[in-house]
Amino acid sequence: MSEYIPSTQLRAGSSTTAADFIASVDATLTIESLVTRFSQALGLQAASHACYAVEGESRRFLFGETGWAGPVAQPEILPRLCFSIMGWDEKQYEVEIRLLSMLESREERANLHAMATLYLCRGIALLDARDDAAAPALTDTELFCLDRRRDGWCDLDIAEALDRSVQAVKVHIQRAQGKQRD
Repeated sequence: MSEYIPSTQLRAGSSTTAADFIASVDATLTIESLVTRFSQALGLQAASHACYAVEGESRRFLFGETGWAGPVAQPEILPRLCFSIMGWDEKQYEVEIRLLSMLESREERANLHAMATLYLCRGIALLDARDDAAAPALTDTELFCLDRRRDGWCDLDIAEALDRSVQAVKVHIQRAQGKQRD
């Protein structure tokens, strides 16, 4: 992916950066790869990004890349964009992004907000599906999801049976299908 310049690449209708991230995020199967992919989509203009669970007046760090190894030693002094997002679990979350320069238009912010929403939603689904993703064999949860799908259950029914989110069920099925292909 080429260097990311918000004022030219993150405009509505002309942004390949947002479209590339949104199109490729479904193939992301770990928090680490999701964070890496979001960092790549933001490119050299971003200093840090993080997702937080909001609980009253406090924020709890969930995932992201808050360190910065580039020319900026203190990303906390950079301009900050903060997107409040209601999760599928009806809890409040925030995605905070610090940039070397501010975005110039509402369209740029809208594209970045769309990326941040997908980043957060995929991330909390991965947290909810945190069984041993690296296990070479299918996990009990993955087997359960596959068996119920074969029995005609929808993802919502499987999620309720597991007391997990629908998004987590999709992650389990995606991982299981990947393991079956290998």
